[in-house]
Amino acid sequence: MLKRTLVLLLSLLIISAVATADGELRPLPLDLTGGAPYDTEYASDLLVYEDPSIRVERTLRTQNKELRLEYYTVDIRIKDPSQIRTAPADPTTFVSERRIPADTIARRVNAIFAMNGDYCGDFHGHESSKYILRQGTLYRDTVDTRLDMLIIDEAGDFHIVQGGPELENMDKTAVDGKKAVNVLQFGPALVIDGQEVDDAYIMDKNHSPQFAEPAGNATRLCLVQFEPLHYMAICTRNYANMAQFKQLVKAVAPDCTNAYVLDGGGSAQFIFLGRKINNVNAETNQNKRKLSDIVYFASAWFEEGE
Repeated sequence: MLKRTLVLLLSLLIISAVATADGELRPLPLDLTGGAPYDTEYASDLLVYEDPSIRVERTLRTQNKELRLEYYTVDIRIKDPSQIRTAPADPTTFVSERRIPADTIARRVNAIFAMNGDYCGDFHGHESSKYILRQGTLYRDTVDTRLDMLIIDEAGDFHIVQGGPELENMDKTAVDGKKAVNVLQFGPALVIDGQEVDDAYIMDKNHSPQFAEPAGNATRLCLVQFEPLHYMAICTRNYANMAQFKQLVKAVAPDCTNAYVLDGGGSAQFIFLGRKINNVNAETNQNKRKLSDIVYFASAWFEEGE
């Protein structure tokens, strides 16, 4: 019995040594650098990327016949909260009028999957009221009180505060005793703490001033969280208003705890392994609006020697 136990322990040690020799999971730094390098190349039929630190699974264009909407989803699971990140067009700051294609930003930071952010660069000079706290650094301390706010804390969890005057004076650098790492202002939120937001709110131009119109003449995109370190991005291919989009999100992700809308229209972009995968000509990879920022998920698995 003792001999068998020693053999088992020795085998486990050998397996552990091999795994350590192959690579290691390291939390990513809280700065504007990117994730671990990856060597997987994009292919149109590749639907899953996986390494010991992250799993990303995308769907091809799907149709919800009841809602008459075509859409894409990307399911993301990470091992460490540092793997949900943001990056600007300008590699040094989020306060910039620079705009470049989302796939260019994504490749720079080794994003496995990226999506457009809240277009924090939509301003002239420094005339903007959107609050900008990204990768733990506060870049702008003004607030647009109309817009819902998404706070992503150091554990990778979502906290949503609806638009209102209380946004002005509340502490936005921490929530529930945890440091805020990324804070975005666009919205509206469709689901907060498991509860659907009323259509009257999400269709109100005071809370969704750019895209609340009933006709819904824009594509929609949102980021949802299910449980710690498990997320999904959802993007329509055709037009929808906010109420229709909420119906789609609840149909696709019924168990989500929070769902938050980010910039839509031509800005709505999904980038997988450096390539735009939604609403794009497969041959030319065209239809890429230049953006000021992205939200992305990166690998934290570093091969030996990296």
